[in-house]
Amino acid sequence: MEQNIKTFEFKDLPIEIEVKDLGFVKELPKLLALPHKVTFYQIVWLSKGEAIFHLDFRDITLRANEILIISAGQVCQFDTTSDYSGKMILFTDEFFTVTELDLNFLHMAEILNPVNLNKTVSMCPQLMGSLTSLLEEELKHTDDRFQTGIAQSYLRVILLETERRLKTIYSPTFNNIGRQFYNAVEKHYKENRNTEFYVQLLGINEKALSKEIKALTDKTPKVYIDSRIILEAKRMLSYSNLSAKEIGFKLGFDEPTNFAKYFRKHTGVTPTQFRDSVRK
Repeated sequence: MEQNIKTFEFKDLPIEIEVKDLGFVKELPKLLALPHKVTFYQIVWLSKGEAIFHLDFRDITLRANEILIISAGQVCQFDTTSDYSGKMILFTDEFFTVTELDLNFLHMAEILNPVNLNKTVSMCPQLMGSLTSLLEEELKHTDDRFQTGIAQSYLRVILLETERRLKTIYSPTFNNIGRQFYNAVEKHYKENRNTEFYVQLLGINEKALSKEIKALTDKTPKVYIDSRIILEAKRMLSYSNLSAKEIGFKLGFDEPTNFAKYFRKHTGVTPTQFRDSVRK
């Protein structure tokens, strides 16, 4: 973990999944109300009340009997003042991805679509109450050869049910070509900002790729790549104490001035001005 960066790793547990009462958020306002990043997934379920979470510089309102999934790497600021209650499930991708189907789910599920993250989904309170309770009880047991599989099964049901309900509300915003492109950008954006690289990587005609991405996001592939880089720059400027120069290097810019010009071109402000604005 990089020095001084407000990044929370998954703590050392026998298996990498945990259920927490949302009351813990209000007990840590000096940490969780400020921008921070986590390296694992978070499922937030409200059983009562309403809360506003600030995720990747957007306000997301979560109401009673709704689920919100926060993807690994997102910058979070939690609501530490509103009156609400519920549960949070924390898990790592290593815990969930036991089979090829699990890996495909993380790469293709609409609830984890990188261009459409953090959609809130209404869930049956009886179902969520039962599943979270069963999961909590299972995790209280002494670790044995059955515990991981049982916990994974409960988690799969929650994720699959959330995905099913989301697709009854929102039209899917990806197809195979689109999602392959998004996933490739997630993996390579720090090392390559050129559309041609992704065209060759995916083995697709540039015109065809542009048509698909434009239809899905109303952006060209290059604009999408640039927006992903800018998002990561904003994330790092908000939660870390790295200098703009260091952030530029981490994002693949050889010269600090090139990163500063790039950031200002796409945001209208300098990296320092943006950092100051989110840390007021």
